[in-house]
Amino acid sequence: MKKTLLTSFMTASLLSSFTVTAAPPDYEGWAAGFAEWYNADNDKPEPLGGLEDGEGFGLELGIRLTPSWGTRLEWSHLNIDSQAGFDDESGDRLGIDALYFFDQKATYLFAGVKHESLDENYKLVNLGIGRHWTLNDRWKLVSELAAYHDFGEDFTDYGIKLGLAYRFGATSPAPIADTRPQPMPAAPQPTPEPTDSDGDGVMDDQDRCANTPPEDKVDANGCSIFTQERVQQQMDILFANDSYEIRNPDSSELRAFADFMKRFPNTEAVIEGHTSTVGDTAYNQQLSEKRANAVKELLVSQFGLSADRLSTIGYGELRPLDPANTAEAHRRNRRIEAVVSAIKEVKVTK
Repeated sequence: MKKTLLTSFMTASLLSSFTVTAAPPDYEGWAAGFAEWYNADNDKPEPLGGLEDGEGFGLELGIRLTPSWGTRLEWSHLNIDSQAGFDDESGDRLGIDALYFFDQKATYLFAGVKHESLDENYKLVNLGIGRHWTLNDRWKLVSELAAYHDFGEDFTDYGIKLGLAYRFGATSPAPIADTRPQPMPAAPQPTPEPTDSDGDGVMDDQDRCANTPPEDKVDANGCSIFTQERVQQQMDILFANDSYEIRNPDSSELRAFADFMKRFPNTEAVIEGHTSTVGDTAYNQQLSEKRANAVKELLVSQFGLSADRLSTIGYGELRPLDPANTAEAHRRNRRIEAVVSAIKEVKVTK
């Protein structure tokens, strides 16, 4: 249970470092107080038995040296339970860390050295991950997961802490007054007569779209008026009997379909695979899926489409174009189908 909790915390922190967008830090340092849950290694020596879980609290003082690097001094007071049920062990942990911030964001990796004084003294090397969650301009929530390893005694402790940090420094500088002599104001010029350079009926001082084509209808700002129109591109490819090989991989139909998707980059398409009704149903299902996948792979490898925009499905012999039991019907049914549609803007002319 403990390992699962630690793993989940680390996974969430790593994901946030790559998926949560944060502004570059505008502060030089911070001071924080925190509470801590501490899991001592069961083999950690103690006069009457090993140690296990405990709690603590502490303070830290940090400084951002560059957009990517920082350092901090940390002190915490720990109260650890005895595994054998005897008296708890209390003591302090003091140390220093170096922090590396991902891509100038608020998520960071840290490593450092610590001196821990419980019933005995321990020299620890720690490694962890954390994040400063912005609450407002001055206050941030601190969350961290750390592992503490004693190479001399060969044991590893774990800790999770949650705290509140106050940031300071790096305020925006006040503007510098311009003391240079100012030029004398120019004499007022006569107001020019309003003109309509592109002849669209909107004066230049109100026209936000200069040089509008004369055949376009324009709005009150002098910009061309557009209407939306739905367009689509269809692809149908036939296959030989009992085959998923594309006989003409450079066909105009494949190229037209790929060009359409490149022209409208926000579109997606489903490639449907079909078979004739001849043969085993389960085999035909697999064959239809292979036909759809073959077309997708060709569109990706040869025409440069993103695989994320294409999905495939096989219908086997469930959706024949022609239900007749003839050679021509079987030929037409051995196929893939795909349709992609988009909305484009069309100018309204006079």
